[in-house]
This record gives sequence, C-alpha cells and structure tokens, in this order.
Amino acid sequence: MNLSTLIVLFIVIGIVSLSLRTMINDKKNGKSSCGGDCGGCGNPLCHSSKTIIEDYKRGKFHK
Repeated sequence: MNLSTLIVLFIVIGIVSLSLRTMINDKKNGKSSCGGDCGGCGNPLCHSSKTIIEDYKRGKFHK
C-alpha cells in the first residue's frame, strides 16, 4: 500500500466511525428515522410488540 491509499483508507474509516457513533447516540436518545406509520412500513420487525413468533402467529407480517 502506498501513502495515498492509506490516507483514503483512514478518511473512510473516520467517516464510517462518526456515522456509526451518531446512529448509536441517536438510538440511545430515542431518536429514530422511523416515521412511526406501521401501516406503510415494509419491515415486519420494525414495531414488533413482544416477540417475532407472537407477531407471526397473529399474522402481523406483510405477505
């Protein structure tokens, strides 16, 4: 590896680590990118009540 490759690598690692830190802090503070509209949510695990199995038995998963 040459010097320019290492510099770019460290920049990318820095950006990724700052992004992860921001996402973790937002999660701890209760912030989320989710709008809370479960009807329009395509992710069945987004707002599960108790467990995935109970939600599956109740038919809450999108088909």
